[in-house]
Amino acid sequence: MFISLPTLAVLTLAPVVLAQSYLDGLVQTLSASGLTTLAGIMTSLNGSTVGQEVLTSLSQGNNTLFAPTNDALSVVDPSITSNQTLVADIVAYHVVSGNFVNETQTYPNVTIGRTLLNDSALVTLEGGKSQVLPWSKTDNGSIFVLNQGSNVTVTNMTSYNTTEIIIIDVVLIPPPNMTAIFCNASYELTAVASVLQSTSLPDGTSVLTALSSARGITVFAPNNAGVQAAQSTLAGLASNTTALGAILSNHIINGTSVYSPEIVANTSQESAGGQPYTFSNNATGLFVSVGGSNTVEIVQTDVLVANGVIHIIDGVLINTNTDPAAASSAYNSATSVAAQPTTETGPVGATPTTGAGQGGGSSTGAAAMNGVPDLTTMGVLVGMVLFGQMV
Repeated sequence: MFISLPTLAVLTLAPVVLAQSYLDGLVQTLSASGLTTLAGIMTSLNGSTVGQEVLTSLSQGNNTLFAPTNDALSVVDPSITSNQTLVADIVAYHVVSGNFVNETQTYPNVTIGRTLLNDSALVTLEGGKSQVLPWSKTDNGSIFVLNQGSNVTVTNMTSYNTTEIIIIDVVLIPPPNMTAIFCNASYELTAVASVLQSTSLPDGTSVLTALSSARGITVFAPNNAGVQAAQSTLAGLASNTTALGAILSNHIINGTSVYSPEIVANTSQESAGGQPYTFSNNATGLFVSVGGSNTVEIVQTDVLVANGVIHIIDGVLINTNTDPAAASSAYNSATSVAAQPTTETGPVGATPTTGAGQGGGSSTGAAAMNGVPDLTTMGVLVGMVLFGQMV
């Protein structure tokens, strides 16, 4: 059985031929750990410009390489393994800047690192940032990586120079676009997805496509049970499209990807409707409310998508208020921060080290909604169908 992986690309760096001594040492370390297939891949990478970029970045400073076993790599489609560019791209998502696996949080909390994957065709995060990778550990200390709804087991660890090598039993797949997640039945978001996909904006674009086009977005997405539970409340608002639009906009943070470590830390966040979020965390779970709304539980955090993150909630946040000025200010602030050049060599959510490193500096992140229509207008249109037709 073959794993089909999309075409990927990596962080653009000036091509530099990797020092042969580093490559030789890395290959020797991988081979000694039984990772002979990955060792061969690393050797082949130095024969291409893209491969040299990945290896050069890997060799500079502290980095963490999540290294798939021979068995994991054996099920990758041969058409990918024979393409040096694709192989280099896949490796990019397995490299995290920094060495901080020893800071791994215990589940349900997670640790998130910034990878080298930054292909604009696949990754459209705010400020041109690279894609992220989450991992956690069990109560007994066993570390696992969260990837596409599955837990990837860490089987061993080793290191070479400043590269920490974390051996895993599956090849990691980069996050897909938002549409793929909403339409994946395993996430139980089909009630919302069917309406978002079938509702068209004035230009003919589906609402789901519009959301997928935003550069940097956080969505608190009610699951099927949550939508069902809210039907009686929403029925009373069926004719109030302004209120329904406000409800939708208050499920979205526009212009930034807010991952669970920031939610757990109860950082200050504003919705696309200009309402402040309140987060709480206790022994029973992680919860969210917005602008004094009802409180719902976040039942699954950090569902990564190409342009941001989805957190699945077990209810609809009922807040019909909006503050356009506050929403605009929050969006402008988020895109301004995202446009600052930063290098993140620690857990995402911590204060980054400012500098001209990877993961920032692109002016594209500051373009207003990047072609996505105003969320107030979009909210009214979606609300008319999303909630009006479901009640």
